[in-house]
Amino acid sequence: MRHAEPPMVRLVRAAETLFAARGIDAVSMREIATAARCGDTNAVTYYFGSKDGLLAAVFGARVEQMDPIRGRMLAQAEANGHLRDPMALLGMLLLPQLDLKDEAGAHPYAHFLLHFATQYWSLTSSLFAAVEDRAQNLFRVIGHLRALMEGVHPDVARNRILLCNMMLQSLLVRWDHMPPEDRTVPLEAHVRDVMMSARASLLAPPGETDLPVSVEAWLARYC
Repeated sequence: MRHAEPPMVRLVRAAETLFAARGIDAVSMREIATAARCGDTNAVTYYFGSKDGLLAAVFGARVEQMDPIRGRMLAQAEANGHLRDPMALLGMLLLPQLDLKDEAGAHPYAHFLLHFATQYWSLTSSLFAAVEDRAQNLFRVIGHLRALMEGVHPDVARNRILLCNMMLQSLLVRWDHMPPEDRTVPLEAHVRDVMMSARASLLAPPGETDLPVSVEAWLARYC
């Protein structure tokens, strides 16, 4: 039963739900404590120290939940010689997130991560450092993906992987808000399309230095 869960677990669940629905900055720590049915409205500070600590706990709980799945996928891929297959690796990165659904079938973790990406992205490095020992398989997948991008600057390679992740999260958020009558294409077809687009992004050659990246440069080249 949900009410029998430890307070820390209830707080993490409540935080993910509220952050997903309204954004991180729009939710107070008091609201989270109330939603988690913690009598002490300062429960977040007591257990996590700060909002940043709570964000790390939400992120950590989910990556830890997915890591055994990624471990099994990695073992299978290694046994069958697929550790250089970009689609196999993207499947390990993306597909476990599809099962992170709430009782209504929505994907609150995807919503949470998109809010995080726009409001708290500067904390990404510290979040990854905080979960390194609990998400070893995630880091192995990321390492194999980076190895595919030969000649690509490490910062660009890291950004490509993050953007691939955000492509899936954007799809899931859009799907959750889409009226049933607009779901003319199954979610699975959308996910496949995201994976193909992600593969193209990952394997693109190093950036061309003469591509226009401003209106003025575009006009100079194409007019």
